[in-house]
Amino acid sequence: MENRIIKGDAIEVLKKVPDASVDHCITDPPYNISGYDHKKEIGWLKSNKHWVVDKKFNKIDEEWDTYSNGNYEKFTREWLPEVFRIVKPNGNIIIFGSYHNIYKLGYILQSFDRKIINSIVWYKRNAFPNITNRMLCESTEHIIWAINNTQKNAKNWIFNYKELKKINGGKQMRNVWDIPMTPTSERKLGKHPSQKPIELIQRLVLASTNENELIIDPFVGSGTLPVVAKINGRRFIGIDNNSEFVNLSNKRLSLISKNDRLSKFTKNDTSFWQNEAKTTELPIINENGTYS
Repeated sequence: MENRIIKGDAIEVLKKVPDASVDHCITDPPYNISGYDHKKEIGWLKSNKHWVVDKKFNKIDEEWDTYSNGNYEKFTREWLPEVFRIVKPNGNIIIFGSYHNIYKLGYILQSFDRKIINSIVWYKRNAFPNITNRMLCESTEHIIWAINNTQKNAKNWIFNYKELKKINGGKQMRNVWDIPMTPTSERKLGKHPSQKPIELIQRLVLASTNENELIIDPFVGSGTLPVVAKINGRRFIGIDNNSEFVNLSNKRLSLISKNDRLSKFTKNDTSFWQNEAKTTELPIINENGTYS
């Protein structure tokens, strides 16, 4: 499974991973923005083409992100224990969320008696403006950093303090991270509605993992975690149930080599991801081990 993107249901694939065989989990699960209970249609969005056509407003409305409130909690209580089982004791578990789901995720983690180390706030300075004029402009996402052990027994977790201090210009890293949203240059091979910027995932990987360790992402999406892992000499397992996103992840991975400079893939070289002709179309590995 190592260094592969596997197409399949996250829970079913996780069940096939041996106990305590993975060092860490960094993942961006569905937020349930698309389907929470009593959700209302956005009338102005349907009637005003200015935001959709001219401003390219892209609201997350995907089948994979649609749950009732009860089903979302049930789903979370199914995949998290599998992560607890396969991640080594005291390994890092880092989970993204928004105000739609982050409090529920925190509550569920605590109900399993997992130690929470930090809540990280990702400030998106270039977030899309709020156009309803009825609430504050939502410009943050949240990250929970937990340890795969109980409050009492958690110890010796990986935290590369000096690496983060170096990134932060010699100052202690705080838990509010001012990082712009994913640049256009990183979307040239394809788009995912909740794609995270390389800079953000890079910081998490350098903070919480060591070289050659194995990181799993059960909801790999556009493949940013595997891309960053490969750049930084970490091993990875990615899982997604969407063939389009699996293909996108594989395309991005085919462009890079271990220890390539990070700047090669970010805004410092906007032409890099545009050169799709250089990509290799890799076969999709299904959860049963077959190829398609």
